[in-house]
Amino acid sequence: MPNDDHEGAAAFSNDNAMNAELGRMLVDDVIPRLRALAATFPTVGADDEEEMLQDATLQAARLMLSASQKGRTFTAGNIAYFAAKAVRSGRRSHYTGRSDVMSPGCQLDGACRFTYLDQEVEFEEGWTGALHEAIPLSDYLGKGEDPAEEAARNLDWELFLGSHPERHCIAIQALAEGRTMREAGRWCGLKDSGALNLRRKIAEDLVEFFGEEEIRALMP
Repeated sequence: MPNDDHEGAAAFSNDNAMNAELGRMLVDDVIPRLRALAATFPTVGADDEEEMLQDATLQAARLMLSASQKGRTFTAGNIAYFAAKAVRSGRRSHYTGRSDVMSPGCQLDGACRFTYLDQEVEFEEGWTGALHEAIPLSDYLGKGEDPAEEAARNLDWELFLGSHPERHCIAIQALAEGRTMREAGRWCGLKDSGALNLRRKIAEDLVEFFGEEEIRALMP
């Protein structure tokens, strides 16, 4: 239960940041209490004792700052008690709800559970297997290209096209549509020899701009 001993109780100025006196109480009085209690914090999934202590420390600091801004007195024992209680109940500094299946509180309530992909389950009568055997790898890793990589590549293309003559852009557009270099040359008003020279120049510029390894990675 909260520490009712008011020795060392303090109220701090209404600052927007933790002042030196508040910081000393946190480091010297609150954290040692939380460290002594850390072994009693229930863990969920990949939680470990040090991680739980860090989360409890952040919650304690927020409690202290909030109380000091409101002019309320408190002790290190009070703060440690309520921070530890929050962590034990599944509350986390980054999220306090209990309805999200990834929330520790939801898992501690028994409202959800995790199933390992290699755990044997029964799909149909008489047929069992692991979940990863029923779910194609592409279904949960994504079939398409990483959107971030695709967006970055589009920006690079815009830069490349914007820094080259219109003839280059027309030829690249034609090739992207599956046309031959001869057709691309005609679009640019070039004869066959001119189209070949243009192709050679585009290839050199692409390697110089994107790099040989990137161009090779894009090749089918």
